[in-house]
Amino acid sequence: MYSKKFDPFEHQNLFYEYKLKVSKDEINQILLLTENHDVGYQKCNYGHLNILNFPVLKNLKKQVIDILNKHKLSLLENWSQLYNKENYHPIHYHYGSIYSGIIYLKGINPSPTIFHEKFFSNYYAHNFKKNILLLFPSMIAHEVKPLTKNEERLIISFNTGKI
Repeated sequence: MYSKKFDPFEHQNLFYEYKLKVSKDEINQILLLTENHDVGYQKCNYGHLNILNFPVLKNLKKQVIDILNKHKLSLLENWSQLYNKENYHPIHYHYGSIYSGIIYLKGINPSPTIFHEKFFSNYYAHNFKKNILLLFPSMIAHEVKPLTKNEERLIISFNTGKI
């Protein structure tokens, strides 16, 4: 597992990338748990499932927990999201969390996650990287622009707290 730390906004925030090992069975389970939860602008099971608590995902959960332990963070709520053509996620941040995470799982020419600098004068596009966990400060505004083609962009998102 490699780790990469970077700050796209010049010493305002610290982002981390970690490589994960994710099996096809895990991805198929996540797809199955996500595809029937349509919230209008994407398919998402936020508020319905803590996705990483499913037994078939115990390997993935252990990897996430091991990474969070290094940062003295605990895993809070977690959910999966599936984007297809015309789906999006408006600008938002994760109030009440310390760091948030995105695990990029499956995509066909997938759209990036757009992060906005605190005064919205700058932005950073983090490209979809399969089997990468991106850990970022929860108060950083971010979005996924409306998809122009059918991309099947599958991710897991999560929030953290202090141990």
